[in-house]
Amino acid sequence: MPALVELRIRGGPVPHWMQDLGTRWGAGVRLHVCRHADASPRRLLQLLEINATPATLPEITAFLRQRAGPEEISLTQLGSQRLLVRLVGPLPALCHTVFEMGAICMSCPFLPSAGVQEGEVREGEWRVLVHRVRDAHPLLASFTTPGSSPASLVRIGSFRGSLDLTPRQEVAVGTALVLGYYDYPRRAQLKDVAKSLGVSRATAMENLRRGMRKLASQRRSEVGIVRSRPTPSDRPRSASDQRDGEETHAVLRER
Repeated sequence: MPALVELRIRGGPVPHWMQDLGTRWGAGVRLHVCRHADASPRRLLQLLEINATPATLPEITAFLRQRAGPEEISLTQLGSQRLLVRLVGPLPALCHTVFEMGAICMSCPFLPSAGVQEGEVREGEWRVLVHRVRDAHPLLASFTTPGSSPASLVRIGSFRGSLDLTPRQEVAVGTALVLGYYDYPRRAQLKDVAKSLGVSRATAMENLRRGMRKLASQRRSEVGIVRSRPTPSDRPRSASDQRDGEETHAVLRER
């Protein structure tokens, strides 16, 4: 299956009423659901969580009710500062373009940006996953607003999730594996891995730890089985384990 392509587009700002929640009342908005409404493909169903001060929630509630009829909006107060909003409204042209090509939004350009004051103009950024690089052209066109500079593509590449290793982490873990750093007893020490990578011991240790943490997170069930076994403290430490522990303390002292 071909990998999805991640696009990061900068432009706008794209005018939308959700940005008023941030600029007028300083509210934070989290988008939980955004999809076609079941009754009509030209309608958009959104589930929003709004965080604001207790003093501004009544004004925000009145503002939202003015934007939609009773059959299109439902409000549930989750606490003194949180409001859950289910809203059905017209499908914006930008969203229509995304749905038509089967793309996936990783962020929403309509959400308010932190720290933007009322009347302030600031570019927005949008992350979206597409199937082909050429899908960027219609997205750039739809993200460009009248009177503003054309939207620009600031990043294009394969999608990398938060648990995927970075290139440096992949090289570090792979090098350590080849050198025997993970063997028992170890055939290589941290200084050997660092020398092979051409980096300091502190950098090598950081890349190894971050890389192995991500790999362990991807295999939680396997890690759970390992943790149910006797801990290493139940057996005598080998000489290589002791040397590695000394190197770890040395690196920490250097930092």
